[in-house]
Amino acid sequence: MSINFTSNFENSFFELLFKKYNYQFSKGDIIAGKVISFEKFGTLIDIGAKVLAYLPSSEISSFQAFLTKQLLNRGELLEFVLTDYRPNKKTLIISLKQLKSIITWQRLKELIREDLILSGQVKKSTKQGKLIILNGLKGFVLNSHLPKYYRRKQLTKLHLPLKFLELSEGKNKILLSCKLAHFKNQTNFLKPQQVIMGCITDIKSYGLFVNIYGLKGLLHISEISSQRIDNLSKRFQKGQLIQVTVLYINLNRGRISLTAKPFELQKQI
Repeated sequence: MSINFTSNFENSFFELLFKKYNYQFSKGDIIAGKVISFEKFGTLIDIGAKVLAYLPSSEISSFQAFLTKQLLNRGELLEFVLTDYRPNKKTLIISLKQLKSIITWQRLKELIREDLILSGQVKKSTKQGKLIILNGLKGFVLNSHLPKYYRRKQLTKLHLPLKFLELSEGKNKILLSCKLAHFKNQTNFLKPQQVIMGCITDIKSYGLFVNIYGLKGLLHISEISSQRIDNLSKRFQKGQLIQVTVLYINLNRGRISLTAKPFELQKQI
């Protein structure tokens, strides 16, 4: 994150500021500094202290394919986070990468509150799911939260619509769901009490799974008829069309509940 200063800014600005307020450094501080010189394994940064701060090359960016001089410019003013401070050894270690991570985590938390659908890029496919790059951070989508089409694909650089399942900064854990993102998009066409024609895709002892606009809804056995049904397989078959009413939609769990009882009464009249 760059900081803009006025044209009369002098090199001694930081030092004068620290002396005036008798500033004491602490680990985790966000501090401003100026790129002074490039070393073999890092960069020296002037933060106005008696010693220069050291920015290791590994703490510049998450993407190590670039040279330090491609990412930083001599004389550039930036913000960093202080990761290690040892006054007795006159050591100040700072990180640009960790500051970007802090800012990104804050933004992700805001996105959860806003309940937005995000776009993430597939970095790698595994047996369990897909490794995703999202705003520079690594997340994961389990196969159970991927539509079958994406589950079979081994392609990288594929962009997926995603929603958050679990976010833990302490554990550096981001779990995502492509199904919930798809579900939210598709349910824009659905609302409770809506009557719709669906197709039976699966028959279980406890009810029928019905395809509606590409989404799977559950028609529980208690919502099919007021009369007792001993064997659903004898009364229904896969591929059969059935008229249902949407009972409720749970966006957080990606579930649609259906009922067919109103149409049973219509048939009796």
